[in-house]
Amino acid sequence: MLWIAVHCHRLALDRVERGREAEGPLAVCDRLQVLQANDAARALGVRPGQRRATALALAAALTIVENDEVGEREALEQVAGWLLQFSPGVSLQPPDGVLVEAQASLRLFGGRERLLARIRDGLAALGFGVRLGVAPTATAAWLLARWRDDGLVEHESLLAAGLGPAPVGLLEAAAPHGEALAAIGVRRFADLARLPRAGLGRRWGPALVEQLDMALGRRAEPRRWFEPPPRFALRLELLAHVEHAEALLFAARRMLLQLVGWLGARQAATREAVLTGEHDGGRHACAPTVVELRLGQPSRDPERFVAVLRERLAVLRLPAPVHTLRLECARTVALPGTHGELFPAPGADDEGLARLVERLQARLGRDRVQRLALAADHRPEAAYRVEPVDRPVRGADVPLPGLPRPLWLLPEPVPLAERDQRPWWRGPLTLLAGPERIETGWWDDGLVQRDYFIAEGESAGWVWIFRTRTGDADAGWFLQGMFG
Repeated sequence: MLWIAVHCHRLALDRVERGREAEGPLAVCDRLQVLQANDAARALGVRPGQRRATALALAAALTIVENDEVGEREALEQVAGWLLQFSPGVSLQPPDGVLVEAQASLRLFGGRERLLARIRDGLAALGFGVRLGVAPTATAAWLLARWRDDGLVEHESLLAAGLGPAPVGLLEAAAPHGEALAAIGVRRFADLARLPRAGLGRRWGPALVEQLDMALGRRAEPRRWFEPPPRFALRLELLAHVEHAEALLFAARRMLLQLVGWLGARQAATREAVLTGEHDGGRHACAPTVVELRLGQPSRDPERFVAVLRERLAVLRLPAPVHTLRLECARTVALPGTHGELFPAPGADDEGLARLVERLQARLGRDRVQRLALAADHRPEAAYRVEPVDRPVRGADVPLPGLPRPLWLLPEPVPLAERDQRPWWRGPLTLLAGPERIETGWWDDGLVQRDYFIAEGESAGWVWIFRTRTGDADAGWFLQGMFG
């Protein structure tokens, strides 16, 4: 087995900062002291463990956020849900860690180094800074991640040597006895491993011996696997109120990346998601701002969602500042596996067209991007209908008539003159093909009786004309359309 430990060492801070784009000194505090501080605050002298008053004296512009253990737990579960796209074996390590059993995933993701790079880069894009550790046992991987970034033990036989220099206080069962262990010279993992097991258990308790054995692979490690929620719903509080819609893109992009990770874990895709911006309540409260994101085809490509969202936000005016964003996705479809191809497939052009349609719909509105669809009617003026481009095709395919028809049809047929028993339009017309007889429409008071021809003129090109077959005054030649 191979375990990857993901230590979110700045979880309390990242949970707050991932919702803002601006730089500035920020610290997470409890009632008495600073727990975590970002780089801007550290540059001003703010350090974890300082009293709140001292931190504010050092940095007058310091933003202080209260510690929220519930929010940190939710953020850790979000990290675990995103990691499920790499392996189904994901386990929480509260309060700030996630363990991934990745042995079976190495070949799929191109080896250990590439998998670690994807995890690190992906979580950085989500706004989480992490330290990684890799080892044959979960406890050893967790110790390495807490000790130093990129800690690695490749084989179980190397566990004792690889963990030997690690501080013994990293073991949870040893942390309460740190001073007593240091008094007898036990400061490193190797020092603890050399002590007699029987005396170690009697003096410090069986939990310490069990944790030592699990780290060295001598004892099985029962773990509870993390299960993702059946429906995606993510809530992100913004550090400051946002007044302009386009400024929401930074935080919303990270939320969409979270959605893509959830879809990847379920081997699914979606065509729609809903982004909601919450406003302040009170006397002047207004309804939440809802932004629907629709794709032309099911996908889990984050850039497609971001492109649609960017277009929607560009034309959106917020009725009031937004303090919280919510992203929800209820409908998904199974996405079949894909394989690499040496030459571009025909579907690549279809995907490019779908992306264009998505952006146009986001900018102009869904009902304003339309297409022409064939209708089961021989009359040219009734042989098509205009409908939204993403509406499902209704009914079976409509067969085309025998003779070709032009795409350019006139709004109304134009009467033509007749000279020497030949139709005339910008000169005499020569009949090339026809007739195509159409006699239909009696059921809706739109009866037509026509013979259609393809004709050619010296200055007119190819045109589509017809002659009526009635004895009315409207009988004669008419121009219906022109060929390109």
